[in-house]
Amino acid sequence: MATQARPIEHGAAPALPRTPVKALAMLGIVILAVAAFIGISTALGLVSVYGGFLFVFYFAGLCHAAPDAFIPAAVGAFCGLGIAALLTVLPATMGIAGMAVALGVVLVAVYALLLGRAGLLVNNATMLFLTVGTIPALNTTAMLAEMALSLLLAVVLLGAALLVGRMRAR
Repeated sequence: MATQARPIEHGAAPALPRTPVKALAMLGIVILAVAAFIGISTALGLVSVYGGFLFVFYFAGLCHAAPDAFIPAAVGAFCGLGIAALLTVLPATMGIAGMAVALGVVLVAVYALLLGRAGLLVNNATMLFLTVGTIPALNTTAMLAEMALSLLLAVVLLGAALLVGRMRAR
């Protein structure tokens, strides 16, 4: 269980309390960022943008936007979507054998998570995106592809923002 002394992900420190004025300024930035993300998504023809929003919420909210948590969160999210895609594609193309292979991959991923191994590939982001990617209403090849594109856009934009922030801090 996460506490203030032990944050949820990657040893990131919990955010300090904010003043109402600072929170209002941050809200303005969030509104601009969301509008930009939706605008770019629309320009690229992406209708479903929840994959990107899910990643941003995970990284900012649960990882406290710690720069060292960005790459594991991004890789883990794509890994989770990849496993969800296996659960969609393999049974459809290979029948029961495909389902067995896909479930085997899930078991290996859960085992690695329990052991704390392969943390770059298998982490909480992996399990979050695997879970969302296997929701029956979303579990189609087309929806998973769009979710992956939305995730990619969010990773690129958030990665660029982190890079700019790092360059400004120097």
